[in-house]
Amino acid sequence: MIDVEFYDFVRGPLLEFALYFFFAGIAYRFLRVLLLGLPKDYAKPKGNPLAKAIEKIALKPTQGWRFFMEVFAHRGIQYIGGFLFHVGFLGLTFFVPQHAFLWKEIIGFEPPYMPQLVADILAYSALFSLFALTVHRVFNPVLKLLTGKDEYFANILIGIVIFTGLFATRWSGGGLYVWMLNLHMLSAVILIIYIPFSRLSHFVYYFLSVFFYGWNVGKRGVSF
Repeated sequence: MIDVEFYDFVRGPLLEFALYFFFAGIAYRFLRVLLLGLPKDYAKPKGNPLAKAIEKIALKPTQGWRFFMEVFAHRGIQYIGGFLFHVGFLGLTFFVPQHAFLWKEIIGFEPPYMPQLVADILAYSALFSLFALTVHRVFNPVLKLLTGKDEYFANILIGIVIFTGLFATRWSGGGLYVWMLNLHMLSAVILIIYIPFSRLSHFVYYFLSVFFYGWNVGKRGVSF
């Protein structure tokens, strides 16, 4: 009974608090960047800054494939591992059947969900690629210097979320299932609260940085 009550608490009030906290924290960081402003630029535009900024936002994710061989030769583990991890983790977050039902309770409608087999494949690929990326950070001299406790803590926390979800779905039953599900939900809630304080919030700056980069490129009339 205690396990079920704890699950109801984590899945209900605690998850709701975490989501409110997450959006408030992300909004704060987003506005903080916007309020920094930009220095006045008196140079006359040589191109169309707005059009180039929109183009960069739309096409930036595909530009890496233009330099695939060059990037793969120098950063193959980061490139492939990062791709598999992001696709797997985002797919698990929004399109797993169990999560789709939860999203329906939160946002009022049920997003499309993938077959369980596809969800399992994404879970394994995300978990193993996360492990490979973490080991690569430990043994790569450059990445080791750039990596702090934040990255390692975030990777461990994400790994716990994925592993407990996979374990609860595939390998546990009875009382163990409830424990794994509780641990899965609790670690996910901690992750949601932690994101605004960590480098995991880099997605907040992605669109801003790409927009300003495209704006500057367009202002100078550069084709890149």
